[in-house]
Amino acid sequence: MAIRTMPEAVRELRAPWPSQVQQVQDLTWELEQEFRFGQRITKTDRGYVMGGTMKGGSSAMWYPATREQYHAYQRWRNVEGLHEARDDEAYCELSRLLEPYDVMLVTRRKTAPHARRGRNDAFPWPGYGPLYRDMVPILEGLPEQHLARDTLQRIQLGGWGPDAAKASAYEKRESAVLMYDFACKGARRTFLGLFLHELGHAHEVDLDEPTKDVLHAQYRVLVDNNAFFGIEFLVDPDTRKLYQKFVFEEFLAETYMIYVACGGGMREEIARYEGPVRDAWERVYEVFRDTFHGIEYE
Repeated sequence: MAIRTMPEAVRELRAPWPSQVQQVQDLTWELEQEFRFGQRITKTDRGYVMGGTMKGGSSAMWYPATREQYHAYQRWRNVEGLHEARDDEAYCELSRLLEPYDVMLVTRRKTAPHARRGRNDAFPWPGYGPLYRDMVPILEGLPEQHLARDTLQRIQLGGWGPDAAKASAYEKRESAVLMYDFACKGARRTFLGLFLHELGHAHEVDLDEPTKDVLHAQYRVLVDNNAFFGIEFLVDPDTRKLYQKFVFEEFLAETYMIYVACGGGMREEIARYEGPVRDAWERVYEVFRDTFHGIEYE
């Protein structure tokens, strides 16, 4: 058994998302929820407006905001948000990490709203430095086999998504993890959770049918008992539980994220269950541990 440790920011996903309302001047609970969901406030020639991309970028909506709300957003963003900055060292580390597995890193910065499938940048955009810095230890902490498989050929940062996607997606036909503008410009916590979730889709697509059959049998027990884990990012925990309850593939992708980010906490929660639910979760955990080649997480 090998225990690995993910970065602190990833491990923080196991705890409730702490509110900044008491710490950030002029921030209200309502504003905080908007900012967490990728909305932002900007200053224009006509005043302040709040809004942003919807459904991954296929549409946008803006409405009037105040100066106080603008400054609240800037303060919140300094604490929770992602910033554009250059980090050549992190980019080189990420490139060296992906190169042996032939995983392409691409960015997409110039897609217009009406262009559903824009072109990749000629070279990965250097301004995603903080994202590169966050991605390196996550990918380093995964089993080598998870980077080498055919279901992970490309990681894309930026761009506009189709109507069905809000912040990120996994494109099965292209074996690509897609992190849209919505994810790359929002809260850091949301990006980290979504990145692991989409890697989880690359994982579930790679599972063989006998393994999926075993997991699906346990999944039915969890559905019948409404016994899912809800991790808070982008949306509230109850909503994330619903995603899993109605779509088996979402359960697998979310469990991948939870296994990696919340390893020790996941084991503790499983131990609190009793009867068939505990048996089901223990079997799910066992199967995931096998697909992680014996690697577990703190």
